[in-house]
Amino acid sequence: MQDAATCPHSAWIGELPGGLRRRFEPGAAIARPGDVDGYGDGKGPDRLFVLDEGLARICLNGAARALTIGYLRPGGAYVTHTRAWVEAVSPCTVVSWPVGEMLALLTRQPALGLAAFREVGQLLHGALNLIEDLAFRPVESRFARFLLNERALQQSDLIRQIDSTESLAAALGTSRQTLSTLINRLIREGVLARPDRRHLRLLDIARLEAMVDLSAG
Repeated sequence: MQDAATCPHSAWIGELPGGLRRRFEPGAAIARPGDVDGYGDGKGPDRLFVLDEGLARICLNGAARALTIGYLRPGGAYVTHTRAWVEAVSPCTVVSWPVGEMLALLTRQPALGLAAFREVGQLLHGALNLIEDLAFRPVESRFARFLLNERALQQSDLIRQIDSTESLAAALGTSRQTLSTLINRLIREGVLARPDRRHLRLLDIARLEAMVDLSAG
C-alpha cells in the first residue's frame, strides 16, 4: 500500500477535465446501491471516481454480514453503477466525474480505453482471487497470501494493518476470533511479530510462502 497522500493517476484519468472533489470520514459510504450518483442524494448520472487520498473498502452487504471484495488505494478508480458498497476506512478524498465524460474521452482517444479496461480487469482479477481463496484455500493460506500481497504493496516487512481485525476477518471469510487465534499462533511460532497494535512484522517469509503453496495442491 502506498502511504503517500496522492499517487500518479493513470493516463486516461489525467485527461479528464476538472472533477468534483469530496471528503469522506472513516465509516462514511462513498458509494452504495440505490444512489444514482453514488453520493447519497439520488441525483445525477453514475459517476467514475478516483481515490486521491486514503483507503476505501469495496464490499457486498448481505442480510447478516458484509463481504469485503477489495480495497481502493490512492489512484484507484471505481464506477458507481455496481451493487457493491464503497466505504471509507480512513479519511478519504475522492475526485469524480459523470461516466458520460469518461465515455466521451474514450471515444475521442480510443487508445486510452486499453488502460481503462486494464484497471477494470485488475478489480475483476481481485474478485476472482477472492472466490478461489474462499472456495479452495484454508484460512491460514488466505491470510498468508494477504500478508505477502501487503508486503509487496507496502514495500516493507513491517505491515501496517489496513483495516480492523473484524473487517479483515470478514474479507478472509473467517471470524474475528479465528483470525486473532491464528495471528497469535504465528507470533508464538516466530513467523510474525507484533511491535504495536497497528503493525505486524513478517519474520519468516519462506514459511508464509510455503503456507500459500501447500494450499495449491
